Amino acid sequence: MDFHAKRKTRGARTSYVLGLVLSMQLAGFGTLFAQSRELQTTSIRLARIWAGMIANGGSTTFNPSGTSTFFPNDYGIIADMSQYADAITGAGVYLTAVHWPNHANHDSVESAAVYQFTNQYLQNGRVIRALTNYLRYQYPQETINKVHTPTALFGTYNPSYPGFRDSTFDEIAEVVDSTIFGVTVDRKILVWSQTFNNDYIIADLVFTNIGSDTLDSLYINLQESGGNSIFSNGSNPVGSVDPTLSWQHYYGGRPGDSLRVFYEYSADDPRVSGDNMGAPQVSSNGRLINPNMSYYAILHASAAPYDSGSPDADDPLQPKVTYIGVTNRIPYNSADDIYGSKNFSAIRGTYSDQWPMPSAISGTHHGLNNDELGTNDYTNYIAGAFQSISYRTCSFGPYTFLPGKKIHIVIASGFTGIGYQTGQQIGNQWLDGTLQDPPNTASIPEWNARTGLLPGTFQFPSGATQVDMAKDRWISLGIDSVMLSAWRAKWNYEHDYAIPQAPPPPATVTLTTTSLAIEIDWSDPQAEALSNFAGYRIMRRISNYDTVEYSPIYDSDSTDLSAAHTTYDSIKYYGAQIYYYVQSKARIGYNDPNADPTTRGKIMYSGRNLDYNTRFISPTNFPQSDLSKIRIVPNPYNISDPLIYDSKRGLGVSSGRVLVFYNLPPVCTIKIFTENGDLVTTIDKSNPQQGSYPWNMLTSSQQLPASGVYIAVFQTPDGATSYQKFIIVR
Repeated sequence: MDFHAKRKTRGARTSYVLGLVLSMQLAGFGTLFAQSRELQTTSIRLARIWAGMIANGGSTTFNPSGTSTFFPNDYGIIADMSQYADAITGAGVYLTAVHWPNHANHDSVESAAVYQFTNQYLQNGRVIRALTNYLRYQYPQETINKVHTPTALFGTYNPSYPGFRDSTFDEIAEVVDSTIFGVTVDRKILVWSQTFNNDYIIADLVFTNIGSDTLDSLYINLQESGGNSIFSNGSNPVGSVDPTLSWQHYYGGRPGDSLRVFYEYSADDPRVSGDNMGAPQVSSNGRLINPNMSYYAILHASAAPYDSGSPDADDPLQPKVTYIGVTNRIPYNSADDIYGSKNFSAIRGTYSDQWPMPSAISGTHHGLNNDELGTNDYTNYIAGAFQSISYRTCSFGPYTFLPGKKIHIVIASGFTGIGYQTGQQIGNQWLDGTLQDPPNTASIPEWNARTGLLPGTFQFPSGATQVDMAKDRWISLGIDSVMLSAWRAKWNYEHDYAIPQAPPPPATVTLTTTSLAIEIDWSDPQAEALSNFAGYRIMRRISNYDTVEYSPIYDSDSTDLSAAHTTYDSIKYYGAQIYYYVQSKARIGYNDPNADPTTRGKIMYSGRNLDYNTRFISPTNFPQSDLSKIRIVPNPYNISDPLIYDSKRGLGVSSGRVLVFYNLPPVCTIKIFTENGDLVTTIDKSNPQQGSYPWNMLTSSQQLPASGVYIAVFQTPDGATSYQKFIIVR
């Protein structure tokens, strides 16, 4: 639809051309949704950034939450729901021009035109190269207790795709669109599963003027927001994150800044008492469920339009314009604007100039960061609001864009920080009041004793305690992770996308329950053929409880070569939900010129998202006659143990009262005594098909036993007897 300003100048008019907003519930986001070229959809799901991508460059709906496709929270994933056309997949793009002849409207001259990159014009034939999504690797063939359930890939497995030969990305989605300006946009979304570069995706955008018009004062405007995201921070126990509560900061606008990074992180809600930065969950022992940061980094921006085959120099001052704000709250004074366009006004820097970044580089237009306001209220800037999506926006230009010329913009969108595991640890210490400041901060030149890596003008909430501020300083360490991730992305771009390649995942993985262990079988001939093959790692997690981490149970070296591998994991929890993933390993060369210096000589693992381990195995306990093998789980029993009290953790109870006896004989009697010899209860285990028995922890008089040491006596009908102690802690 066209919104024409009332003001006209010498027959010219101002227009703001908006694209059609598409809201589509697309099931699954498979390889490509069966639609017209313009409405084809695919999904980016290989790294820690997940997003939906629609061919026409607009918005759609991508929501993996609540489905089996969203991996457990240990991996730290952010999913952009793609409902607002963020720049994360090369969408969220605006093009501008002044004094532009609108050929779609009888060549009337627009004093300023702003075009949103969506499917408004050229409904048919706008996509001139159809959307594709190719994957280098595929999921292993997984079999659990003789049941093989194939899983649909999120792209097309095509290892022979020509682009894979000279580059090391493991997923590439690409589409070429045309626009009303006569500009085509070639969008390539590149993803790595490589261990040290799996926390960002790259949008490589090439704009080509194939029309006959010279576009004057062309700006390429990008916007992105974490407020359109959901997090894999878990839901068991339930946690909640409001992504619109955020601080936003552009690093790159001041002399001496070494990168160009726009990042966003958790803000305290000033409407709520206390300091809740990082979203600590008091009901879950204080764990932080929002300790990470989203960002996008500018890796390249053309200094000037160029010809095919000509040099394309990067302009380190681009983007020339950055600003933060809720779009419909950005101020505008039409009396001071010769172009009569509110949107063009912000894009070219007028808003930023009114509230500028202190000490910004001369000749640029960088707006004030909202975490440098000197207040603890993140909304206390001119275009702020509660519970509204505030965008991190930047503009490249102005360019004079002649026919036949190209402009190249490359950005990396990432998600990184201190991580959920560290967030859990410091959250626990925050809740019990023992949290201290991060150690070894003297080696960080930018460290501020009061604010950590947050700006020196940053203000903590009123009444924040020393422990609160220590928590926030811990979270601030995520800025260092953001800068490292952005630097690695830039290194990747500058080395022609040829960083060390991740090893392939296993071809097959088979899990089988035996009487005393889980048998794990796998094969990976493709990985073992690599010259830098370094062995395998198997990770295990018991239960889908969000505070339980994966831990290694198998870790081998380069001598672990075989057509078929087998290992056994002894069973500790019968009936539990046990998750595994198997990874191949490869070592980065110590002198590899394409590896960044921080990763040379280190081990890479095959892509975490390429082992589809959302399915668990639940081992059954078979009866046996050796009383010495009887086990009592958990021992000691502690009701605060997360492996006990949640119904989904595997023992099948919701009350938290359960003690399980494993490896029992077919028939036996269990008598439980206090340490003083008082009989607590008698259990007759009479089912010869079951090897375990869950005790509901009630005495014979239906009372809860007190804390203390107890003795279980096991006796079979033939008189065989054994004794075991266990402890109850309340």
